[in-house]
Amino acid sequence: MVSVIIPSYNREKTIKRAVDSVFNQTYNDLEVIVVDDCSTDKTIEVLASIKDDRFSYYKLDMNSGACVARNLGIEKAKGDYIAFQDSDDEWLPDKLEKQMKAFDNKDIDVVFCPFNKVVNQKTEIHPVLPEGIVNRDALLGKSCVSTQTLIAKKECFDKIKFDPLMPRMQDYDITIRLSEKYTFYFVNKPLVNMYVQGDSISKNKTKLLNAEIRILSKYQKEAAEFPAFRYYNIGAFGAAKRACKFKAKQEYKALYKIKPSVKNLLKYIFVAITDISRKSYKSFID
Repeated sequence: MVSVIIPSYNREKTIKRAVDSVFNQTYNDLEVIVVDDCSTDKTIEVLASIKDDRFSYYKLDMNSGACVARNLGIEKAKGDYIAFQDSDDEWLPDKLEKQMKAFDNKDIDVVFCPFNKVVNQKTEIHPVLPEGIVNRDALLGKSCVSTQTLIAKKECFDKIKFDPLMPRMQDYDITIRLSEKYTFYFVNKPLVNMYVQGDSISKNKTKLLNAEIRILSKYQKEAAEFPAFRYYNIGAFGAAKRACKFKAKQEYKALYKIKPSVKNLLKYIFVAITDISRKSYKSFID
């Protein structure tokens, strides 16, 4: 059985669609667990109206974030596999069926897929990867696993849980830790519609900045061992600093040193010139 965990917070308008898209799967050996993070709208009323023996919901005692909600869902899960859905997104009907087939290979522990990113009626597919096993260097070199596309053997979460202190990039953070021990497989078909909401956490620049600070602080070993990881996260940190109106010359200089190119040189020169009017902020560059 697959346990599907959905954290929710103030999603009265979308939570039913998210749950129904799981119940409408062609693979139906599943349960759905919604953990509500103290919603202040009518989300709980919507959840209470769902009548299905495969469905249960819980409410956190205090507003604690999606990571705490997911971790509680993992504790309550009865399935041999754990999958995640977001409260404002939609699974395509054959998602679980196609992903579960990958586990016919007993060496596979975690399976993910691309998603259709829907913004203002425009759709983009992310990520673009070839079908098959994805090595750790690729998984660390860019955030490519989105939580609502991920399904894994339950044993993967025995000791590895979501980090409640991650304000964003929780999926990237848990991928870094899971990939140290477990094998990832990519099913190359978009099986999720991800709808970017106006209040989506992915739009919060300050949370991105704080998330990159935590990533670079936690994974100094990976930064030393994997140049792709260091390049990607220094770049993301620099971009987040720029978005928050802070100086980022050191980061863009480091990017040029890691990957010398005309493009990176021009970026560094532009940032160095435009940094003059900006405030200084912490850096991870020596």
